[in-house]
Amino acid sequence: METRVQTILELVNKNPGISFSDIMRETGLKNGVLSHHLAKIEESGKILIQRSPRVARVYPCGIDGQEAQLIKNLRNPTMKKIITALFDKEITFKEITKRAGKSQGTVSVYLKELVEENTITRRLRNNELVFGLSNQEYVKSVISKHQTSLFERTADNISDIFSSI
Repeated sequence: METRVQTILELVNKNPGISFSDIMRETGLKNGVLSHHLAKIEESGKILIQRSPRVARVYPCGIDGQEAQLIKNLRNPTMKKIITALFDKEITFKEITKRAGKSQGTVSVYLKELVEENTITRRLRNNELVFGLSNQEYVKSVISKHQTSLFERTADNISDIFSSI
């Protein structure tokens, strides 16, 4: 039993914001068994579980709410594209839509959410709406800190991420 707890804790520490289903897949534990262990680990104060109607995300203790929110957003492929598109400069809605490869409606919904969370800003520039990161250094530091778990499928390291934009 202790080995399962250790395995879960190591997985959560390496992958902050990992979903319940991803933990199940990685550990091979069944739903009920994993639920039991996560409840015990959460009671001990070693992890934080954020539950939403569709997904439960697990974070190691010590990650604050703002960092957890950013990690959650970066685990969403479309939000990740939007956030990384804004690394270097403010860009227009049209450019974001192009880079995200999604419909205007989809991008609009995500932009609204990111603005409400204060992850990004929007303003008028030459009668055109432009978007930028609210705190570029903070976003880059979170990505740098968690790059392996957040970008393992898209790049080998943070320099690849920054140079690909």
